[in-house]
Amino acid sequence: MNSEPSSFAPRALWKIRAIVTLSLMTGVMGSTIPTPLYPIYQAQLHLPSFTTTAIFFAYVVGVLGALLIGGKLTDRIRDRRKLMIPALAIAAAGAILLASAHSLATLLAGRLLAGLGTGALTGAANTTLIEIEPPQHKQRAALLGTAAFTAGGILGPILSGLALQNDFYPLVAPFVAIVSLALVSAYGLWRVPLASAASAAPARSIQPGQPAQSRPIPRRRVVQLMLLSCLTLSMLWGVGSTLMAMGPSLGEKLLGIHDYAVSGYASSIMSACAGAAQFLSQRMPSSSAFRRGHVLFACGLACAIASLLGTLPWLMGIAVLVAGLGFGAAFIGAAGVVNQIAPPHRRGLMVSLFYVAGYVGNAWTMATGAMTDHFGPLPAAMTLLVTATIASAGFVVASRKLLPARA
Repeated sequence: MNSEPSSFAPRALWKIRAIVTLSLMTGVMGSTIPTPLYPIYQAQLHLPSFTTTAIFFAYVVGVLGALLIGGKLTDRIRDRRKLMIPALAIAAAGAILLASAHSLATLLAGRLLAGLGTGALTGAANTTLIEIEPPQHKQRAALLGTAAFTAGGILGPILSGLALQNDFYPLVAPFVAIVSLALVSAYGLWRVPLASAASAAPARSIQPGQPAQSRPIPRRRVVQLMLLSCLTLSMLWGVGSTLMAMGPSLGEKLLGIHDYAVSGYASSIMSACAGAAQFLSQRMPSSSAFRRGHVLFACGLACAIASLLGTLPWLMGIAVLVAGLGFGAAFIGAAGVVNQIAPPHRRGLMVSLFYVAGYVGNAWTMATGAMTDHFGPLPAAMTLLVTATIASAGFVVASRKLLPARA
């Protein structure tokens, strides 16, 4: 492998971007594949709703552990293949356990390993994407990072949904696909010189006539913007993870949708809309994407509330589309803010903390599952949707004070 920074042509850098993005997407796919399968696990193992969400939350525990430890390691290890390749191996091991799961303990262990792998990939991959981009293109790093999560959210439920509808080993075949993708990604990472690409970025980042450095952001404002971005991701992922974990059962109980695969596709449609919004927002200032995203997300949640009150499945379809667009725009806006305010010596830590906040948001799923068991599905769903709508409105108000119009 050539280590000279000047030897990296734009085409070679796009190859590096692609393999890093594929690696992150593979980890995320492993987390979303079980979405349409949770009712089957619940029926086969005779599990209550809360225990089903606990299986989902085991993944979150693994992610948080990996992010909290890996954030500091990411800043210290220059060649991040040393983190990403073992992370892919751990994610593949989790998929193998899930493919052979016949007990609650095996399911929990598989989800825990999947979480550890994805958490380690999240910090290392996102930091690498930021470092190989020049300062004027940091939004592209946000686009690739969020696109990896969105693509994983789309493809995971589709893969398991197709296996479920065609009765093609639905509890095994999707996880075999994850193992295959992990092997391909690991081989690709082994072949690309990440350390050299990262060191090449500073040499390309300042162009003739470009200001050497913008005025530094005050530390207090950095903390405020970081908190705003983290709270945003926590809320967005809280709602999204609840749809993934409980969407099929809630759709059956509240809207009469008895096809679990169709409910699983709803999360994929939401993710697809999020991806479209991210693509359309890539040249938009982070502040604008942030605010417009929250407005759309709140409108989508309002449609979902009306759908549940009126038992209107078609309106829920509109709600998923609108909320997905808002999800994607707000996500890339928040990620763009973090990418721009993170100092180089703390970039890995701040990116990891950002995603830690997102995964902590999965506690919304645990709370919704507990409320479903104790109060019923409708009060639980309404509490989730109303709370998230109020939160989005509050974030828009806060952003007007903290984010200038063209941040």
